[in-house]
Amino acid sequence: MAKTELFDKNYAYYDRWFDEHDQIYRCELEALRRVLPPFRKGLEVGVGTGRFAAPLGIQVGVEPSAQMAAVAKKRGIEVVPGVAEALPFADKSFDLVLMVTTICFVDDIDKSFEEAKRVLADDGHLIIAFVDRDSPLGKFYEAHKAKSRFYKEATFYSKKDIFKLLKSHGFVLKRCNEALFGESLEALRCKIHDGCKKGGAFLSLVARKK
Repeated sequence: MAKTELFDKNYAYYDRWFDEHDQIYRCELEALRRVLPPFRKGLEVGVGTGRFAAPLGIQVGVEPSAQMAAVAKKRGIEVVPGVAEALPFADKSFDLVLMVTTICFVDDIDKSFEEAKRVLADDGHLIIAFVDRDSPLGKFYEAHKAKSRFYKEATFYSKKDIFKLLKSHGFVLKRCNEALFGESLEALRCKIHDGCKKGGAFLSLVARKK
């Protein structure tokens, strides 16, 4: 509940951040586009204000923050109240599930992966995008999280953590890229590399449900 209240209180600041950091936002979008497989019906878990779902053509979102959901609806997203650990959809409802920086705010990451798998059709795809804890920027965020408006509530994961979680929940990693290089937000450079071995901060992974 505390995390939901945090986003309800700061939803306008959150949405404005993407305008104020447009180059970073566009770099993240491009990184996601490069791993996005063809799909018919997509779901973003933790859709926020719809900053990623709308331009990527994802029609449905789940969001616990009513204030964030209201903004996403204005961007044309069908938003359903809910959380990653208990998705309000039937089994095999989607052929794509997207989570962009969502995993660092969930209460139970294993349950979140289980639910993503449950609502995915056979051979459906899960895209996980996150800030790698072991990257220079991830280390910066971890060291300064107590002063952050949002990340003070976050749990950061390394790419090795996510690779292991995907495998343990029955996903096969198909592709990975990394973007945004630098040791602080102000020093970030927008580069996108296929693979996940160069220390980029923003990782985009696509995995197929077995």
